[in-house]
Amino acid sequence: MFRSVNPANVMTALRVLLAPVIVVLLIVNTTTSRWWALALFIIASLTDTADGWLARRRGQVTSWGKLADPAADKILVLGTLAALVWIGDVAWWVLAVVALRELAVTVQRQMLAQRGVVMAASIWGKLKTVSQLVAICLVIAPVVPDAVGTAALYIAVLLTIGSGLDYAVRGSRRARAAA
Repeated sequence: MFRSVNPANVMTALRVLLAPVIVVLLIVNTTTSRWWALALFIIASLTDTADGWLARRRGQVTSWGKLADPAADKILVLGTLAALVWIGDVAWWVLAVVALRELAVTVQRQMLAQRGVVMAASIWGKLKTVSQLVAICLVIAPVVPDAVGTAALYIAVLLTIGSGLDYAVRGSRRARAAA
């Protein structure tokens, strides 16, 4: 248990802890609360990059981290999008597309793992994540015009769909190769 406590895993846990705070700040929906939500979302987003880099650099990759890191990402993004849907800043279908993609990729990864096949993240998955984080920041920021945030969200949705299709194709190829 205690071997899992390292700086990278603390950052992952921080991301999970910040998510509900961000959601509450967004639901309060004042200019000040939105600025705080944006600042915390940026901090949480930066931990997503830093935790994996730090774990690999220090040789502290743990089983807990491998499971918790993608879960923390989903909690942060889906929770924040849900709050933005709740206050009317994001269309419900954007959340649905992102959630369905995450569910499909997670199920596919689990099915492949049962066959001993590891499905690593692709460049499309990384682009999807960056586009979602940037789009969410633009939607939260009180000074960014709505049209800019919406355009960024549409780009993120396209990358979300594209990366989901990429995972489906690569996963089916790996499943056939493992059979």
